[in-house]
Amino acid sequence: MNRLSAYAAFECRTMATLASVTNDWTTCSICLDVFDNPKSLPCLHGFCLKCLERHFKDNSPADEVPRPLCRKEFKIPPDGLVGLQHHFFIQHLVDARNASSKSTADGEACEVCLDENEGSSEEIPTATIYCIDCNQKLCERCSRPHKKVSK
Repeated sequence: MNRLSAYAAFECRTMATLASVTNDWTTCSICLDVFDNPKSLPCLHGFCLKCLERHFKDNSPADEVPRPLCRKEFKIPPDGLVGLQHHFFIQHLVDARNASSKSTADGEACEVCLDENEGSSEEIPTATIYCIDCNQKLCERCSRPHKKVSK
């Protein structure tokens, strides 16, 4: 392998690793999907607002409740879960992930869906994630169970 191709291989591996880390950090641990309106708890764990609302649906403002991951108690703000601080760090990662996946996927089809629908006239979804472990381009739906297996 010459110097240029060694560098290119390193760069591709680094970009794929960065993408997998960004994907982990942009995935809500409750719904296992990309964060939607991420909120920050006092421990700095982040969750989708809708996930927190479902998780604490039987609680009211000012209730002391255990946090979903670390289980430490916190008090729901007086204006409800909407009053939690928006998690700007996670939001920036989600925005970067979305911009990156648009440019890296380039409209390529999900390889799993393509294999499953061989010969079918059904529309194949666009790949949004590349897995460096199995070397496959995956759509959002196919990456969900894949994420569970790989952790």
